Amino acid sequence: MAIRITFERLKQEDMPLFLEWAKKPHVKNTWFIEGYEEADKYYENIEGNGYDYGFIVHINTIPIGYIQASDLYAYKTKCPKPKGLFVNEDLGSFCLDVFIGEENYLNKGYGAQIVKAFVDKLFEEFKAKKILIDPACSNKRAIRCYEKAGFVVTRDEFDGITKCCVMEFKKNIKTNS
Repeated sequence: MAIRITFERLKQEDMPLFLEWAKKPHVKNTWFIEGYEEADKYYENIEGNGYDYGFIVHINTIPIGYIQASDLYAYKTKCPKPKGLFVNEDLGSFCLDVFIGEENYLNKGYGAQIVKAFVDKLFEEFKAKKILIDPACSNKRAIRCYEKAGFVVTRDEFDGITKCCVMEFKKNIKTNS
């Protein structure tokens, strides 16, 4: 059966489900470790800050996770105190973050399909020119997922909390999904 992946903008009514996912160990232990943003911070993605765009990921109409894009140039120009690895990016540069909140959708290849579909959305709808992601170097499962979606490792960097594997999406690379 073919799957259909869709992305719906994060809405106020999605927050209870988002916060439920945020408490699950497989999400909490990678996304919400000490030093990173608290789950409650994501409320601002509903109102909009001009650079973060949050979406609930659906597979065949079932909400299974969260994905967000950050317009890095807008972040650099609109945020009063920009921080992180991507504060000097040019116009058209985006980064993304993703998690699958529903355990029964883990380890089945959905991650790479979701990321690839979202990358396509960023190029088409957001007019992205460059897309970055920065998983922890210790998160081998995430790195492999992003490689399957067409990302390549460009460097390792310490973000102040953990050693990150900076990856960039390269157009025209054959993916192994």
